[in-house]
Amino acid sequence: MPITQITLNGNPVSVVTLPTSPGFRTVEFSYANAVAIVQSIFTGQTQAQRWPGADLWSGKATLPQLTQVQADGWIAALMQLGGMTNAFMLGDPLKKTPRGSALGAPAVDGSIAMSAGGSTLYTYGWTASQNGLLLPGDYLQAGYRLYRVLEAVNSDSNGKAAISVGPSLREVPANGTPLVLNNAKGLFRLADNKMTWSADYTRLSSITIPFMEYR
Repeated sequence: MPITQITLNGNPVSVVTLPTSPGFRTVEFSYANAVAIVQSIFTGQTQAQRWPGADLWSGKATLPQLTQVQADGWIAALMQLGGMTNAFMLGDPLKKTPRGSALGAPAVDGSIAMSAGGSTLYTYGWTASQNGLLLPGDYLQAGYRLYRVLEAVNSDSNGKAAISVGPSLREVPANGTPLVLNNAKGLFRLADNKMTWSADYTRLSSITIPFMEYR
């Protein structure tokens, strides 16, 4: 499978292109926050401390039953990942398009200060004065990162919009970085250094891929 070299936060990353056929049968996403809870032994009251930027995508992807030819291609690609070393791009196969109107050609607005760990992505290039450009739960891709929209996105008279996203911003995308709204994907790695696959008397193979966000 082809391997592409990208740069992320000044570091080189090898991205393996996974086979596109057959596609995943199911993809299970998990989203975890890092929150510390301290409870008073005297009053029972609790204090919660959330650690910004420590939230994390993870999950599990399952392929349909594969013929030997199909399985060989997938196994080769997974072995190219080198365990947890290299990365791959992954999206939600059941939500490839947003529910919002997505009018315009949106891009990252670097004229407004943003920081890694923040939860607001500033953008421009939308059709001006529109409501419901994106709706809660829609996906967007900025650079190599996958985010979900947390609130309805509306543009102002200049076609600008602030987007509340989760997880938190991993990096601050460069000014002018286009948003990918259709078939949005993010950068992930295997969640384990060991890969397992199985085959039975039907000569069909089963593969399940545990993954986590590439950080």
